[in-house]
Amino acid sequence: MIEIIYVQSNTSHPPGFDYTEYGDNDWWLFTITNTPAYFIIDGKRVVMPANTVILYPPFADIAYGGLENETYGDDWIRFRTDEPFICEGDVPFATPFRAMEHLFIKNLLSMLAAENFFQNQFKEFTILSLFQILFNKLRESLSNKDADFRELALQQLHMNIISNPSFPWSVPDMAKQLYICPRHLQKLYQKRYGISCMEDVIKHRLLMAKEKIASCNLPIYKIAEQCGYSNTEHFSRQFKNRFGISPKAYREKMKNS
Repeated sequence: MIEIIYVQSNTSHPPGFDYTEYGDNDWWLFTITNTPAYFIIDGKRVVMPANTVILYPPFADIAYGGLENETYGDDWIRFRTDEPFICEGDVPFATPFRAMEHLFIKNLLSMLAAENFFQNQFKEFTILSLFQILFNKLRESLSNKDADFRELALQQLHMNIISNPSFPWSVPDMAKQLYICPRHLQKLYQKRYGISCMEDVIKHRLLMAKEKIASCNLPIYKIAEQCGYSNTEHFSRQFKNRFGISPKAYREKMKNS
């Protein structure tokens, strides 16, 4: 039996949206994102692309949300069940992964929302059937996971760089995430994003610094540290090379304007 508590399709939330539950709920939660999102998994922040799915079991800690500068959207369903294909099935719990047929899955959630609203004669049977189709599609996504892993891992690396450029990134450490050599990573990243991975790190560090310089009164050296630079002179040279103006002159320009 499956009891739907609440289901919503195509929701939208402002940038920086967060959702948290601390393991005192007796319901399941399934969600599929329409935008990039972060998930807290084993205490670590993991950024995933749009069309990521996750299944939380009852009494699980739940923490996910949107990125700081992007609107967050998802489809989700909260429910109770004792069905073995869910409770004892092979769809992992609290583990985000990419949905292969995301439009199909979102349509299923829309149908579940409609079926839950009306009091049809075969409502209970229809909801169970739709859930079985949903979980079959999730299993298909998992079976294709290995083929999609590299592209997904590359996207995740790119979004992690954007969301946390001040992290002490290195090409060898990035390559380990994709289980490939650094040279191969550089080729893949350049082909996919038109820029090397370390150039992407520098780009987003400097964009972060530019925003901080314009919006706060911290000393330049402190902003450089917050953006991942241990050497202020090196930071200033890179800032001027990218924006054609020194950090100090840029702050004065912003003050005057």
